[in-house]
Amino acid sequence: MTVSCSGLTSDTTGSPGKLRSHGLRAPTGDDLRQALRVGTTEPVELTWEAACERAGLGHPLDDPSLDELEQLTEALRGIGGPAGLVGRAMGVRLATYRSIRARGGDARPPAWDWARSAMDTLLQTRTPGPAVIEEILSLDPFADTVRVELDQAAARVAQRLGTALGGVSVVLGGALCLVGAYGGRGTWIAEARGNPLEWSFCATSVRTREPYVVPDVQDDVIHRHNPTTVHDGVRSYAGAPLLTSRGEVLGSCCVIDVVPRAFTAEDVAVLQEEAAAIVAELERRREARAAGQTTAG
Repeated sequence: MTVSCSGLTSDTTGSPGKLRSHGLRAPTGDDLRQALRVGTTEPVELTWEAACERAGLGHPLDDPSLDELEQLTEALRGIGGPAGLVGRAMGVRLATYRSIRARGGDARPPAWDWARSAMDTLLQTRTPGPAVIEEILSLDPFADTVRVELDQAAARVAQRLGTALGGVSVVLGGALCLVGAYGGRGTWIAEARGNPLEWSFCATSVRTREPYVVPDVQDDVIHRHNPTTVHDGVRSYAGAPLLTSRGEVLGSCCVIDVVPRAFTAEDVAVLQEEAAAIVAELERRREARAAGQTTAG
């Protein structure tokens, strides 16, 4: 999987601006506040003050730098709950920006396309509902104790289907987070452990609650101008939703390849089998935690 990066366009505020190749703007404090406003029910300024204090930044910041913003996203993850999920999502967006930017280069941006623009708008405004957030928090797929198993699941499905990359994703507001990953070592997506939601293939599977297959992204009206297609070598995708017993979709079990792939019905069945096994393990762990708490009580 190749990764090229982008020159930067500056803006009048003196902020780092956009990555020209990928069209990704540097996250700001206002972006994080808005994400908290949409993704949590707590008063934003109280959460902001708590995050600033936890990050050791002193008084609440109006316009944090990228380094300070990174500290704030880490602080939000420490706070946990819905605010923690906001911190994770913004952390992925920030890490993506910084990782691609660090690679330098002066690649041209993808051509403007009405379908790509419509998809970006659709995905950028989507946020998980309260029931999905509650399910994610109760299953805790981000726990260190389950990381190894989810990485193994990603490796297993990639090896079964013979693809370059495998992933287990959780779709949050603003970003896709990889809770299990295989392949792509040295790429920005491996460093960021996810990608901005508007570039995500998995978001479609979450939205439709059905498997989603793109045999050749260069021929696909939605994804042919996706920055990951134009600059990062993605040529094909297949994923199946992580559907819980409570009827919520967390993300997907997916594979990506750097060549076109005619995924078969049998391939999709493998993805669905692995997705079901992943959810079953997360739910088993939830039941074990609940039983342990009951016993302790």
